[in-house]
Amino acid sequence: MASHKTVTTHRASKKTITATRTAVTLASATVGSIALVPGFAHADPTANLNDVQNKVKDLHEQAEAASEAYDKASGDLATLQHKVDQIQARITAEQTQLTTAQSALGSLAAAQYRAGGVDSSLQLMLSVSPDTFLQQATAMSEVTDKSSDSMKSAQEIKRQLDQDKAEASTDLAQLQKTRDLMAQNMADVNAKEKQAQDLLNTLTKAQRQQYDTQQKQQTTQQVKPPAVNLPPAPNARAQIAVNFAKAQIGKPYVYGAAGPRSFDCSGLTMAAWAAAGVSMSHGSSDQAYEFPAVSMKDIQPGDLVIYYGSMHHVGIYVGGGSIIHAPYSGTVVQYASVTSMPIAKIVRP
Repeated sequence: MASHKTVTTHRASKKTITATRTAVTLASATVGSIALVPGFAHADPTANLNDVQNKVKDLHEQAEAASEAYDKASGDLATLQHKVDQIQARITAEQTQLTTAQSALGSLAAAQYRAGGVDSSLQLMLSVSPDTFLQQATAMSEVTDKSSDSMKSAQEIKRQLDQDKAEASTDLAQLQKTRDLMAQNMADVNAKEKQAQDLLNTLTKAQRQQYDTQQKQQTTQQVKPPAVNLPPAPNARAQIAVNFAKAQIGKPYVYGAAGPRSFDCSGLTMAAWAAAGVSMSHGSSDQAYEFPAVSMKDIQPGDLVIYYGSMHHVGIYVGGGSIIHAPYSGTVVQYASVTSMPIAKIVRP
């Protein structure tokens, strides 16, 4: 679970952390790559606390990006699983239908035999695949209407059955790939958080106390409403979403959470709009494409603001140039300037 330490929402510049033995530069990592930080035997008493703060913030943001990728993969997994379940149900029904059709053909053959013999087309159907039969059936004038209809029905059932089996096989393979991706995303989250904790462990006792004090002060500021009066939303549903987001101020960020006691970024926006009766995916990059895009000049309270080129972060616009968002581990749901992070897209549920 996330602790309640908060840092500013502005992107920090990259600097270098100096330790007694090792100089380590942590580059901003993309989701799926893990740059491990060598352990420090002792903290450098001259280390700049701001350097550590900035690096810890950057690692938390990288972990948040991996968490959003996990949320997206989780949604994809649920969709795939539902599809596979439907296909498997169809396969079961089709297998039963095919067995019944084949049994009917067997009964028809028996009846013809008792009447003086089985026609050649029905013999072909019972001894070769239905596909092979239908390629030849049109040229067989001796086939009866009844046996023709029965055989065509069996052939169509088998064709659909084979198609569904192939589709199920493909989707099951994709299910496993998605599970593997989710495992990697979560490994990324855990690795980044461990790196952040390792950096904090390099601080002296005095530095850590100063760090904790600064986080508490920042949290106090970031949960305060903007100084300007926030305008009303353009409609009742958007107002419900905005009011919901405001009511979550101060609740902790937790990976994959969508309330009621904690949230991640897309979990907050999803829950806010769910309160207004609008459903959406739990993933910022998915939310970016589920609704119409609007321009910055047309932004209104209730709009979703998607951030960064990878679209791994989202907040809900509440008016007055402000958003409410859940930044990353160690922070709480808070206000921020709408331009405090690079905007990728704005959408309107």
